[in-house]
Amino acid sequence: MAFHLFERAVVSGRTVIRPTGNKISLAGYNLIYNAWLAHGRPVDTGWRITADELIQILTDRAHNYTTKRLVIDFDPKATWRIGLVELLDVFAFTWSDGNGAPSWTPIMLRLRDIFYKEYNPSIDQAGKAAVLSELPEPEPNCPDFVEFLYLNGPINGWTWGKSSMTNAAFLQGGARDYFRQFF
Repeated sequence: MAFHLFERAVVSGRTVIRPTGNKISLAGYNLIYNAWLAHGRPVDTGWRITADELIQILTDRAHNYTTKRLVIDFDPKATWRIGLVELLDVFAFTWSDGNGAPSWTPIMLRLRDIFYKEYNPSIDQAGKAAVLSELPEPEPNCPDFVEFLYLNGPINGWTWGKSSMTNAAFLQGGARDYFRQFF
């Protein structure tokens, strides 16, 4: 997955979103970690950060959800399709290591579809850039969906959980109770 900052603009009387060329780092000592700091370093509890807050952290408060969007290209190397989703919220539960420091963080991303299209014959990078140059802004009532991932703790630099075909997080106890309230 590739994470990008898009801008929201009005072009010929219609609202569009388009790439800024800026990539986003959610994991590591980057956006989610900085959001965790901004929320007071919660451990053994759940916490939430909206796309608006993430954009403000990312841009040092120069922009917000009104002007920018966080977009995930879920198959960036594909030549047969373009698939984009928007990040709306991050729900997280940071476990402690038993001594009050963070250990690991299962997260739930709340997302919505932005654009999906399959191509035959395949599409090259120039064609993809042309398609992405002015996407219509999605309707505000588009259905959302969720994805569960996890971040390793500080020993592994707040990086994504083990990369594989399945990046699963077993949710038990307090983490399970926290996420249950959202669906």
